[in-house]
Amino acid sequence: MGRLPKLGFSTLDRRPPVRHHPLMSSSKLVKVLSIDGGGIRGYLPAVFLAEVERRAARPISGLFDLVVGTSTGGIIGLGLAAGKSAAELAEFYPMYGRRIFGGVDNRSEWDKRLWGSGGNIMQSVNLAAKRIGGPFGGNALFGGNARHTAEGLESALKEVFGEMKLSEVPTELAITTFDRLTSSPCVLSSRDARLDSSYDLLVREVARATSAAPTYFPPAKLAWAGQAREFIDGGVWANNPAGVAVNESIAITARRGLQGSAVLLVSLGTGVIPGESVLEGTQSWLGSARDLIGLATSVGAGELLAQRAVGNAQYRRFQVVDSRVAGAMNDPSVERLKVLREAADALVARESADIDALIADLSD
Repeated sequence: MGRLPKLGFSTLDRRPPVRHHPLMSSSKLVKVLSIDGGGIRGYLPAVFLAEVERRAARPISGLFDLVVGTSTGGIIGLGLAAGKSAAELAEFYPMYGRRIFGGVDNRSEWDKRLWGSGGNIMQSVNLAAKRIGGPFGGNALFGGNARHTAEGLESALKEVFGEMKLSEVPTELAITTFDRLTSSPCVLSSRDARLDSSYDLLVREVARATSAAPTYFPPAKLAWAGQAREFIDGGVWANNPAGVAVNESIAITARRGLQGSAVLLVSLGTGVIPGESVLEGTQSWLGSARDLIGLATSVGAGELLAQRAVGNAQYRRFQVVDSRVAGAMNDPSVERLKVLREAADALVARESADIDALIADLSD
């Protein structure tokens, strides 16, 4: 894993040998971790997982057979599957937050009026129609200037993940994104990367693709599956990737002759305020694009899909419900992180017995 730099965040410059992670042989229970998107709020599930790891005295990658993530949850998932500790990944936010979300607002005045930080949705629709010349405007809605340049995010991801490839990640992994050129949801998986090199990307490129939130960062321009792509944040269609996790777990069990195995799906949210709608706080992160083009599967719908998709699945959702999590998704200030840490600690205290029960199930 290489020597740790000063702040304790190891890089992945040395590639580990490829290991096709087997399902745990002691049980036919397939254990799946799903992590939502949510910008700086990713600090919440990272802190939660650090506590799970501490109590279990085992790395998260050794507790789960499959890790699935979207956006900030995708970055966490990539780190976990690559062998990082959850505590290291929790440090990602205070360590790199200012670099990632720093700088001036690069959007045009029109884009600021259109996207803002929420606002009247019909006003946004009218502005979009005037600019684009038609209803909704398709891909052009994702073509505006981003608030932040990609340099800070890309340099942080390179320091964390180095030159490791998706095909080399030792734990099964699936990460959501969306190709704006073809208007297609995509899942970047370690399984596909091992089977076909055209699906293989650097881990840092996958992290960039899943976290390119519209209006916050420019799309990630990459070659994947033999085509030029412009990937944007997977949260535009699966901010809660639990349904994706179920589908991926079915594929894994079928491939390994374990059809009918029970699935334990652990789903981690990135915080909601009491009484918030089923979109669970993603509106301010992804802006009006979710409403304008009707792409997104809401977090609530993601939960429902996961619960209904497999009859013998156990579904466990851990979510911070706390008014303190309200705030900008791109605010990495010390004060903001302190509040998020307190909210995560409160979740751990409230769910302590359930965490212990979960660890017992994961350790079987």
